[in-house]
Amino acid sequence: MRRLPPIGSSELLEQLSPHVPDELINTLIPRGHGRGRRADFSSAQLFRSSLLGVLTPVRSFNLLSRLLPENRAWRRFALLPRRKSVPGPRIFHEFRQKLPPAILRAINAHLLLPLLDQMGATTTVALIDATDIRAATNAYKKTVLESFQPIAPR
Repeated sequence: MRRLPPIGSSELLEQLSPHVPDELINTLIPRGHGRGRRADFSSAQLFRSSLLGVLTPVRSFNLLSRLLPENRAWRRFALLPRRKSVPGPRIFHEFRQKLPPAILRAINAHLLLPLLDQMGATTTVALIDATDIRAATNAYKKTVLESFQPIAPR
């Protein structure tokens, strides 16, 4: 079994880069058309830049946007050609708002299908589903009678 290079290394990013489905991401999350300023970054660039949050030791988008101009391997993975033009924290936040779980599931399914074809039909795969589920909190809710019990005078 082949081991992956360390987190944040340029070797890891080079190995993972061909597997990011850029065309699918640009199709699922199209650029906004209409009035206003033209978007500086494609959806694929922003998705790849967001992946750097988990593929590198950087754990905040504020820090990522500060370190991105200095790290050529990270910019190459994110398909950002210019050192001065990198997404800021606001752009990352706005892009995350456009990523509902359905889009992430579609990207995951696209990545998973070739792996399943390689493994054969007898393999079972379990996926963690992070869909938000409403909590059933009414079961523990106190009623008015339970919460107020007057003390009888003696």
